[in-house]
Amino acid sequence: METLRRAADEPIDLVAVYGATSFDLFHVSDALSASYDDRASLVATISDLAEEMREEFVRHGLFAGLRPTQKQVEYKSGRLDGRKLLQVYCGGRGMVLLVHPDQREEPLVRAAMELLGV
Repeated sequence: METLRRAADEPIDLVAVYGATSFDLFHVSDALSASYDDRASLVATISDLAEEMREEFVRHGLFAGLRPTQKQVEYKSGRLDGRKLLQVYCGGRGMVLLVHPDQREEPLVRAAMELLGV
């Protein structure tokens, strides 16, 4: 978390690392937890997010052999509950971050690359 915090201009609400069969949640901020009515709603949202990331990972894996290098880093951003959803995929693993909408992407992508071992 410290590596990501140093790279971020704003607080980080969620950090998870995923692969083909796993989704490991490392951090959920108090602010994110408080934005849901109850724990069940938060768990349902994170579960849905985990399933989406798993499906995305499988799609990436299907085409990995066609890429010139497995170390290629890809990322995309979107929105979830008024926050920026940043997904970084590299080296057969992925990291998902939920951050403030104005957060710059490049520093967090570099930090994620470092943590994922690229």
